[in-house]
Amino acid sequence: MPYRNTLQQLQHEHLFSHIHIDTAQIDVPEEMFNGWQQTLDLLSEIVDTPAVLIMRVTDKQISVFTSSRSQGNPYKQHDNENLGHGLYCETVISEQRELHVPNALKDKDWDNNPDIKLGMIAYCGLPLTWPDSSAFGTLCMLDNKEREYSKAFRHLLERFQSALNANLASLYEHAKLQHLNVVLENNVQQRTSDLAKLSKKLIHEIESRAAIEHSLEYHKSFDALTGLPNRLGFISALAQQLSQPTPQKVNVIYFGLRNFKSVNDSYGYVVGDKILQLFSQRIKRLLSNATLFARIAGAEFVIAHTCNEDGDLSLINQINNCNNTPFTIGQFTINIPCCIGIAQAPTDTDDPSELVQKAGAAMSISKAEGTPYSFFTKQTQSTIEKRYLLESHLVDALKNKELSLQYQPLVSLRSKEIIGAEALLRWNNPILGSVPPDKFISLAEHNGQIIDIGNFVLHTALSQAAQWRLQRNSNFRIAINISPLQFRDTNFAEHISNLLALYRLPANCLELEITEGILLQDEEIAKRTISQLQRLGIRISLDDFGTGYSSLSYLQKYAFNTLKIDRCFITNLEKNIQDRELTKAIIAMSKKLNMNVIAEGVESEAQDLFIRDEDCDYGQGYLYGKPADADMFEQRYISQNASH
Repeated sequence: MPYRNTLQQLQHEHLFSHIHIDTAQIDVPEEMFNGWQQTLDLLSEIVDTPAVLIMRVTDKQISVFTSSRSQGNPYKQHDNENLGHGLYCETVISEQRELHVPNALKDKDWDNNPDIKLGMIAYCGLPLTWPDSSAFGTLCMLDNKEREYSKAFRHLLERFQSALNANLASLYEHAKLQHLNVVLENNVQQRTSDLAKLSKKLIHEIESRAAIEHSLEYHKSFDALTGLPNRLGFISALAQQLSQPTPQKVNVIYFGLRNFKSVNDSYGYVVGDKILQLFSQRIKRLLSNATLFARIAGAEFVIAHTCNEDGDLSLINQINNCNNTPFTIGQFTINIPCCIGIAQAPTDTDDPSELVQKAGAAMSISKAEGTPYSFFTKQTQSTIEKRYLLESHLVDALKNKELSLQYQPLVSLRSKEIIGAEALLRWNNPILGSVPPDKFISLAEHNGQIIDIGNFVLHTALSQAAQWRLQRNSNFRIAINISPLQFRDTNFAEHISNLLALYRLPANCLELEITEGILLQDEEIAKRTISQLQRLGIRISLDDFGTGYSSLSYLQKYAFNTLKIDRCFITNLEKNIQDRELTKAIIAMSKKLNMNVIAEGVESEAQDLFIRDEDCDYGQGYLYGKPADADMFEQRYISQNASH
């Protein structure tokens, strides 16, 4: 950096050679401190990291000089720690270099770092130094999750480091100037020369700071990865467009890439970032220069432009077509579906922030319902409000013991005996009443609760199955539905193995039911996990067979033990000849592939007779037994069998 070179030269000049300044006594003025605070807050927002800090060091301690006012930041001003405990910042200061630790938990050099107690496992820091080479402290950013800070963000941190070192040089020079006024009181010519030098340096610092502020201002309004405006820049431009003297109808199209997190998890952030760049370039080619286009957050984008007569349906279809063409990155070919929401000004609102929010709400409906796109309506608003209400109560459902399991019998059609049960999750809230699973499971997956809820289901169901197995003195099969987020865990098979050992339940007593959603996430992870589970002796069932887009292709790629015929085929067996023929075909195909077949939703004797005649293995439905809690299930099906 130019300033750094100038500073090194200045340190060897006569001006600094015979004067000692006690830097510990130099105070940072309030105006400068406030400027630092504002820049820390801005950095935290741009980098999307919970903590950005300026640390100051003394002989024995290091303390938080100022801290970003960001959500989730555990560091407060004046927090301090004694030196000598292996802090990140100690290494930065002692070695006078950048330190970048993506995940301290995975780094043997940093896995005992004191900051881990505060949840901070990712770190990137730079030294701050007075002109006399003594340490002021550090400038650093931290995250509570694994984080490989990008080159752009580290460069931004370095620019702020330069500004801070320039400020420190200015303060140092000011302190020295005060000293010079005393020492060199009788030497006007020398003092004039010194003042001229100082003025020159100060002008350089002002110019340097102006350049840095310009860079920060750019990053405040633009996305570093794609070069597109960010949320702030987009809303500002949209506000100008909506404030025109002759207002026109403006469509805001909010669209996002589905399941993009699984791309980052499976292929890495380098591939994920490349896809975002390619996707934004594809969309740019569809748009005119007058159309506003921005990256809002993560894998979500937004467009605003004057309405067409067709309500922008042609553009919406073009956006979807962009994703129908796979992304080829190196050796990977990746397909990522898109979901789209549309809001219109002034019909829905003329406030730019609210317009973006409503378009985003419409996109959430598109994602939840699996439709290509969705327009914002009053029903959308009502749906979102209901969703928020459910989500607010779901947060404490486990803690308040509102979740429970019911069990529905699984019947062997040959012996007519109850051989097991499917565990079904239920939520009963004192205010909302009984909430159906299809209303809250997707919410739990969205907000991350599904892992805790899934573990609750596994523990409860396996414990209960082990108890019933002992009472029956024979194997009892328990079937459990697994969420895609649970299945994505690379240690999932090991976790299931540990639970079976904990509850002393043989692996062949457990059947895990998976849906098409799991198989769509990542083919390699799905194959590996299914294989690991089956090697343990656990049965894998493909649920809702026949309703997905590629059900037959899954039978080629994966080795299932069981197929579950979706209830939609069984319900209309007596009326619909097509459903009868499809059910026959599914059973016959399963037999050819050496798989068992379960028909779910059996409610009549005629349905039961039909699937028996076709040699279906198992049945499940109201005809054999409705879902019941553990006590009722035991009373109806376990105790009677045990007594016999």
